[in-house]
Amino acid sequence: MNKSFCWVWVFLVSCTLVGGATDLAFSKNPRPIVIVHGAWGGSHHWKAAADLLEAKGVGSVHRVSLTGQGPRVHLASRDVNLETHIQDVVNAIKFDDLSGVVLIAHSYGGVVASGAADRIPERISKIIYLDASLLDDGECFFTGDDQYREKLTKRAQEDGKGYLIPVDWPNDFGDVPHPLATLTDPVKLKNPLREKIPASYWVFTDGKELEEDDRFRFYNRAKERGYAVRDFKWGHNPQRSNVAELVESLLIELAK
Repeated sequence: MNKSFCWVWVFLVSCTLVGGATDLAFSKNPRPIVIVHGAWGGSHHWKAAADLLEAKGVGSVHRVSLTGQGPRVHLASRDVNLETHIQDVVNAIKFDDLSGVVLIAHSYGGVVASGAADRIPERISKIIYLDASLLDDGECFFTGDDQYREKLTKRAQEDGKGYLIPVDWPNDFGDVPHPLATLTDPVKLKNPLREKIPASYWVFTDGKELEEDDRFRFYNRAKERGYAVRDFKWGHNPQRSNVAELVESLLIELAK
C-alpha cells in the first residue's frame, strides 16, 4: 500500500472515531440547553443555531422568548420588568421539568440567566455567557454607563411611550422594541448556590485586539470569578453572522 495513502486512511479513520465518540458522549449524557436571547431580540434570532446544535445530537434545545420580545412582542407593556424576564426563564425550565440545564446567555440575556440561576440553581449544570452582561447583586444593565442610560431613556420617552426603547437602526432580522424597565431594574442575586455553578465567558472582539480596559470589564470580572474565558474575533451577534463557527465552538464547550 502506498505510504501516503496509508497515512490519509489512518487520518480519516481517526477523525471518524473522534467524531463518533463526541456524538456518543452527547447521546449518553444529554443535557437540555436553554438559550436566553439579548435585548431587542427574540427566540427567532437563535433558530438556526439551535437547529444546528440539535442536528449535532446534543439533546433538546429550548429557545426562550422573553415577554414583550420576539414572538411575544404583543405582550409588551409598562408592567414588563427584569423580574418578568427572569420568571420567563425559570418557568420555561420548571414547566418542562428540565434538570441539568446548560444556560446559554447572549448580551442582555446574561442578566436574565444570572437571575434565573439564582432562583433555581439546583436545575442548572452550567452557564455559558456569550458577550454578555455579567452583573453583581444590585447592579443593572446600565451600571457604569450613565450616558447610555440617558440616551436610551430619552429614546423611550420620545418614541416608545415612555416604557419601550425603539429600534432605530436598519432592521433586517426582526428586532423589536425593548422594555426599558428590564434595563434599569437592579438584579437580585442572593443565593450562594448560584456561585457554585460552573460557568464560561466568551467575549467577541469584532476583529480587534483584546485589551484590558473597561470595554472588557465583564470579561475581566469573569476571570476574577474563576470562569473559563475565551475571546473570539466575531462581532456581537455570531448567531447571525457566524452560525457554523459558533455552533462548533459550543459543541467543544458542551463536550467538556
